[in-house]
Amino acid sequence: MLNKFFNPDSIAIVGVSLEKEKLANQILKNILEAGYRGKVFPVNNKATPASKVRSLKVYPNLKEIPEKVDLCLVVVPPGAVLSVIDDCADKKINSVVVITAGFKETGPEGARLEKELVKRAREKGIRILGPNVLGIIDTHHHLNASFAPTYPPAGNIAFISQSGALGCTALDQFPLEGVGLSKFISIGNKADLDEVDFILFLKDDPQTRVIMCYLESIERGKEFMKAAKEVVKEKPVVVIKSGRSQAGRKAASSHTGALSGADEAYEVAFKETGVIRVKTVAEAFSVARGFAFQPPPRGERVLLVTNAGGAGIMATDACEDYSVKLATLSEETVQNLKKNLPAASSISNPLDILGDADPERFKITLKEVLPDPAIDAILLLVTPQATTKPKETAHVVCEVYELFKQREKTVLTCFMGGEIMQSATTVLQKAKIPNYNDPDTAVKVLRSMIDYSKIRVGRKEEEGKVFKVEKSKIEVILKEEKEKGYLQIGGAKALEIMKGYRIPVVENYLTRSPEEARQIAEKIGKPLVMKIESPAIVHKSDIGGVKVGIKPDKVEQAFNEIMENAKKFLKGRSDEIKGVSIQPFLKEGREILIGAIKDVNFGHLIRFGLGGKYVELFRDFSTRLVPLTSSRVLEMIEETKIASKLLQGFRDEPAYDVELVKESLLKLSQLVEDIPWIEEIEANPLLVYTKGGAVIDARIRIAKEE
Repeated sequence: MLNKFFNPDSIAIVGVSLEKEKLANQILKNILEAGYRGKVFPVNNKATPASKVRSLKVYPNLKEIPEKVDLCLVVVPPGAVLSVIDDCADKKINSVVVITAGFKETGPEGARLEKELVKRAREKGIRILGPNVLGIIDTHHHLNASFAPTYPPAGNIAFISQSGALGCTALDQFPLEGVGLSKFISIGNKADLDEVDFILFLKDDPQTRVIMCYLESIERGKEFMKAAKEVVKEKPVVVIKSGRSQAGRKAASSHTGALSGADEAYEVAFKETGVIRVKTVAEAFSVARGFAFQPPPRGERVLLVTNAGGAGIMATDACEDYSVKLATLSEETVQNLKKNLPAASSISNPLDILGDADPERFKITLKEVLPDPAIDAILLLVTPQATTKPKETAHVVCEVYELFKQREKTVLTCFMGGEIMQSATTVLQKAKIPNYNDPDTAVKVLRSMIDYSKIRVGRKEEEGKVFKVEKSKIEVILKEEKEKGYLQIGGAKALEIMKGYRIPVVENYLTRSPEEARQIAEKIGKPLVMKIESPAIVHKSDIGGVKVGIKPDKVEQAFNEIMENAKKFLKGRSDEIKGVSIQPFLKEGREILIGAIKDVNFGHLIRFGLGGKYVELFRDFSTRLVPLTSSRVLEMIEETKIASKLLQGFRDEPAYDVELVKESLLKLSQLVEDIPWIEEIEANPLLVYTKGGAVIDARIRIAKEE
């Protein structure tokens, strides 16, 4: 369906000027200069039979073009775009790029026009790229249907950009990076076609080996995740996602919400799908170059080869920083190296072949280590010393690599230096061996390639566990609260909802008088926790609505004090007080937080971490998207630095009931899947013992509309 955007037999450009060099004329110039082999039809509504631009006949409208048109580029004022879409429908043109800006990015009126544009296009079976785009490029079909100032060399990296300006920046950088472009897609406002459509298209594109994206937003989050999981099995997806800051995040009522950043859902989604996230354009090119030139490692074992101890130490530090495993050379390789290298060489990892290493010594070393089955990847570190001869050394690296290419070992180089190393870099680029200026960057790229290899192999698909719960009952409770106007639910109701999904909760009694409170206290017969029950009071302790360790003989007094504090806070709205909850005061255990918050694009995020009053201080938590499975829950727990260690039993302490935590997280995942209009839910703390546990407090926020 999208093929005509990249390989059209004919193109119409609507909006070409007859007199001045305007935007459409720049696009026409780029199409012709790129060597496009199809037919090009300029269109201007003032054209006469004699009108020409760049020796091409200009037509007054699409209908006047006597031949079939595969792709239409629209560069007219916003108000005229809809009529062009109508003409495209009459001409049976199904692929349209709306270059024109002035739509939703300009405000409500522009948004209305864009909505109408999409509606009309879909009614007529037309797919639209844009509006507000730089254009589209396919170097392998000599198509440059853009107004970009540069046209990169052909290659195997596709680039999707939500920003036209950043797209221009990246296109200009391709030659300097020594890599080539397969396709460039400027998606702009994404009114119709978006990144989901194009990464799926690029999955099967024979000219594309790596997909690189710059994205500011992903509206179809779940569709993106589904597509990305499918695409990364075939080729890596590298994303620069901007907008990582907390700014703009709406206020949340729970710790789960407070801990969530505007960017967190993207981070989790990328991690779960295998998308490689980077922060900068430079980092994106570094990673993309590795994948564009080299096969991903088959394993995690990396050998560092160097002619300088300092470079080897820096690379070793980077390996530790990025959790890259250093390979252990086989005994046969060690013995062969000892025979052929100077006695002072360090035959280990890093493998230091000394500062006086000439090209021949590099050749001998690489011939020995490349066949070693104990090595999955090699990082060659070269510093410019008296006998190094960078260009000759680079030729040797390329020559030996070619000999052992069929073994599919990943080889990256780090020719460190400046001007002296330029000739070597050129040689390596031609041979498709990626070179990096510093060890840290090279090792970070290796880390990305290793992670991708693991994802590509694929994690075992796992069915989510389904629990027998009281879904209907809980839906009724939530609807009743919503009908009363209560979107924030805490205390007894929140605990009842948790209990309905078989999440263990503390024994809880709602009392409405001092006498009833005393009777319950005598029944429990031990110190108590007392809490005000009111949907209008979320943070109970802040208003004196919580008392802890109350003995039965002091319960009536405590009840009256709590009620008085609540009435003062509510200022006459006493009807919003439901009573006072009484719970047994539980012994100390491990305080854990479990919660969920709904992201507008990706759905519910489940949160696990350290609970209690220090939750925001330590920020020790992990996050996954629903639905959870048993293995993913285990990953969540293990990912935390403090909570996981405390549950396992620190030093001489016993282990706590991890199984209860796992089951509770799975049940919470089922709850928000079953009732998606829960916007936020949190149990804090879930008190965990060596056997068993209970939620002591919970709060829930629901949407106005189901």
